[in-house]
Order: sequence, then structure tokens, then C-alpha cells
Amino acid sequence: MSRIFVVDDEPDVVELLETVLGIEGFTVEVATEGRTALAKILADPPDLLILDLMMPDLDGMELLKLLRLDPRGLKIPVLIVSARTGQHDQIASLQMGANAYICKPFSNKELISQIRQLLGEASPSRTDG
Repeated sequence: MSRIFVVDDEPDVVELLETVLGIEGFTVEVATEGRTALAKILADPPDLLILDLMMPDLDGMELLKLLRLDPRGLKIPVLIVSARTGQHDQIASLQMGANAYICKPFSNKELISQIRQLLGEASPSRTDG
């Protein structure tokens, strides 16, 4: 099954993502701050990256920029999951190299559907809501 790396500094969101993704059979790795995440991602690129924009040390936009500047990070699909609901943030993220953007709060079905699309998988979701 695919390995998904989650970068978010909110413990409740991380716990939710670990649970939902685990139920779906994904292997999940987590980092709660950007600099550590970037090093881990580049050392062992995941199949997909879920990235929050608002983090204290290195925000998601800067992490995304640095990721896309490195050849190891060019092909990793990136799904932004953020509380920033403004169109400007969504467009800027996509222009920076994100593949998709979901606003918090999100439904589990929306999340899994988007992940499966980015991974090129077609199997149905096992989670509700």
C-alpha cells in the first residue's frame, strides 16, 4: 500500500489523518514541523505528501517551494490540507507546485477520494463522512 507523509502541527488533525488513512490501509508517517519534514521527505520520498500551510518554523508554502526545487521532490504528489479557505492561498499553492487543495474542515470521503485520484488508485473508500 502507498506511503503517505503528513506534515501538520495540530495534534487533533494529525490523529484524525493517521486514523482515517490507517483504516484505508495506507502507511502513514508524520512530522509536526517543516524543517524536520523536509529532511525526512527528501531522504526517503513518500508516495504522497499531505501538507498544512500554517506551521510555526517553516510554513507549508516555503516547504513546498524547497521541495519542488530539489529533484527528489519534483514528482511527489502534494495535497494541501489547510484552514486557509481563501482563493488566493489555493491558487498560490497550486502555482507553487501543489497538486490539489482541500480546506479544513474536510470530509473523510473527500480526503480519500482526492488521495486516491492523486495516487492513480480507483478503489472505493472504507471510511464514512
